[in-house]
Amino acid sequence: MRRLFLALSLFMALALPVLVTPATAAELTRAQVEEIVHDYIMKNPKVVIESVNEFGKTQQQAEDQKATDKVTQNLDWLTKNKNHAETGNPKGDVTIVEFFDYNCGYCKQALPDLMTLLDEDKNIRVVFVEIPILGDSSFEAGRWALASLKQKLYLEFHIALMRHKGAFDEAILSDYAKKVGLDVAKLKKDKADPELNKIMDENIKMANVLSITGTPAFVVGTTLIRGYVGLDGLRQAVADAREAAKKKK
Repeated sequence: MRRLFLALSLFMALALPVLVTPATAAELTRAQVEEIVHDYIMKNPKVVIESVNEFGKTQQQAEDQKATDKVTQNLDWLTKNKNHAETGNPKGDVTIVEFFDYNCGYCKQALPDLMTLLDEDKNIRVVFVEIPILGDSSFEAGRWALASLKQKLYLEFHIALMRHKGAFDEAILSDYAKKVGLDVAKLKKDKADPELNKIMDENIKMANVLSITGTPAFVVGTTLIRGYVGLDGLRQAVADAREAAKKKK
């Protein structure tokens, strides 16, 4: 409480030099300071709003920089991890890493955005990182998807699962696997490998390191984007990543 009182006193000393000097501020009671602050806020609401907005902007900039630093520290894990599926140009100048869950509605909305971006920009690479945070059904879908890597049909299977509405069970997953040309018997055997659970557990740990609490989340260049941003948002992130890369040269 004493710290709050001193902070308020200092605020009044700085903000209201005509009414309160540093010397008189120290002599005011807490009730007097609170009354003066209240009156000042009521008479000057724009000043307070501007101050709060500026503080929020500064805090956001600090959080964004912290996220960028974390991404930079873990860039090899994000972009060179052999456990992750990828598509697009393997030598593209910008890599988009998507953290997703097969039961995430916004992730499903992001799929056509990514496909459109890949179609219109042949210099982009996309890396897929499964973080099954929405229950056992998500873990099961993730296992099947990762297992499909061995048959080199991950993208086709991924697209089929992303277009599905509702939870997943073995019958649904088997049906989609068959439709995209996977050997279902082999897939069932491969998806039972306990290593796949370890991969997804590691993915979730990295999401925690990057303070990703929901899906989708994207790393574009060295910038972390939390949440769905649409096609235009991804386009802008790619442009920003290219501009940032130019400045580093």
